[in-house]
Amino acid sequence: MRKLVLIEDDDDDIYFFKLACQQVTLDIELTVLRNGLEFIDYVQKNTVLNTVFLLDLNMPKLSGFEALKKISNHPEFNQMVVIIYTTSSRDKDMKFAYELGVKSYLLKPNSMLGIQKLLNNVTQYWFEVNAFSEKAS
Repeated sequence: MRKLVLIEDDDDDIYFFKLACQQVTLDIELTVLRNGLEFIDYVQKNTVLNTVFLLDLNMPKLSGFEALKKISNHPEFNQMVVIIYTTSSRDKDMKFAYELGVKSYLLKPNSMLGIQKLLNNVTQYWFEVNAFSEKAS
């Protein structure tokens, strides 16, 4: 199963993302986590290989950046697909995210059609084009 994990605290963003997932051509299993603490807990308790994580930066309890710093010592971190999914277009945030090891930095679209297109592109690339390793090295 293709696993997609959205780490997002905004109810409206979650709602529209779930609607967009219904339009995706690929069959995906979506998990929604509400903050950085839930993300860390998920990474510690679940397999992270062959999973795409879409991580918001601005969240309560623990921001996306803080969560990334905490999971960076996970033994499979380098094989994890963590993608920033945010409204922040600040160059400083983009640079810092890549320094912390994210695979991509995506700006949240401001329309339902934009979310659908982005989600189709992300899922097609990571689940059809990209080759995942079956095991950690």
